[in-house]
Amino acid sequence: MVINIFKKAEELGCKPPDLITRPVGRTMYGYLRSAAQTVEDGGTLVLDFTGIKVIDSSFIDEMLVKLLLDARESPKVLYIKLRNFSVIAEINIDLVLRSYSIHKNKKIVVITENICQNNVFFIGPLSDQEKDIVEFFRINKSATTDDVVRFSGLAPHAVKRILEELHAMRAVRKNGEGNFLSV
Repeated sequence: MVINIFKKAEELGCKPPDLITRPVGRTMYGYLRSAAQTVEDGGTLVLDFTGIKVIDSSFIDEMLVKLLLDARESPKVLYIKLRNFSVIAEINIDLVLRSYSIHKNKKIVVITENICQNNVFFIGPLSDQEKDIVEFFRINKSATTDDVVRFSGLAPHAVKRILEELHAMRAVRKNGEGNFLSV
């Protein structure tokens, strides 16, 4: 499911192209939370930011962080992906996700369709090994644990741990056969 954030903001009475403040974030989150419930198990909710210039940290905290946490904690598997966001939005999202990760001691990351300023397709704090594995999946689309072991040179138990953590963060998919895929 793809949601055009600009259009939805207009429908909800928010004032694009800038989405700022906690109340605006809460309003958008309320809608997106309901929309996410209609996405099939294992599906992806794509948030399209075309036309949005600025989103501030308060909006991100109330909308995106909560939505990402919901996706991780829901019994139904849900993936979130961003696209067509501005450079300013990317910087602000990165700052909020990194700050959250530090203060809560719980990494939070979101996959993107656009290449980001740091030359990857995600926003948030991942280790170099995690980053390489996420990018490996983006390029190869799917792989077994053994494929990732060969690619990374890491021990099988380390790769399994990293893959499970990346899946828990919804940075990679996991299918019924235990293989992993890109989001």
